[in-house]
Amino acid sequence: MNPIVFQTKAVINTFVRLIPLGLYFGTLLMGILFTDIRAFVLLIGYFLNDLISYGFRQMFQTVDLINCALVQSSTNFYTMPSSHTQTVAFTMAYFFMDMYQKQSFNVVNFIFLSFILLITMWSRINIGCETAVDCIFAVIIGILIGAVYYRLTQSWNDVINTTDPKSLTTEKASPEVDVYQRL
Repeated sequence: MNPIVFQTKAVINTFVRLIPLGLYFGTLLMGILFTDIRAFVLLIGYFLNDLISYGFRQMFQTVDLINCALVQSSTNFYTMPSSHTQTVAFTMAYFFMDMYQKQSFNVVNFIFLSFILLITMWSRINIGCETAVDCIFAVIIGILIGAVYYRLTQSWNDVINTTDPKSLTTEKASPEVDVYQRL
């Protein structure tokens, strides 16, 4: 195998393994640094998503693979092969639902999240942790959980989005202030 191709695959696979951690810690940091309750609501959704993924793992008694193990012991290898793909699909569905509810489709977000999902699926299949069926199942479950979770937590997003400082004032702002607000 060409060394450049091998190194590229290794970098992509490492990146994909770190995506869930980046989403969890990034969401936690956003919540702490910006005191945004929406980040904590999303973080709870990530934990629920992983719990459901773990439940499916236990229910189907999937075969554990050594190279995919998150935590290893002498008798078992504990993996959640669908959690990477399911987490990215959950994130994608959550933000797509947000775009749909606000009726503001963002092409860049759509392309970026779809690309990350496809790269994640390819990577998990490439290293042998999942099959194509596992990936498709994880995407369907992740999208369903993300959409349902967004609908369940929509009141949190709506309340926070409507607390716009401009809507709290009753008097008309001067034209100079209006210009700065549009910038």
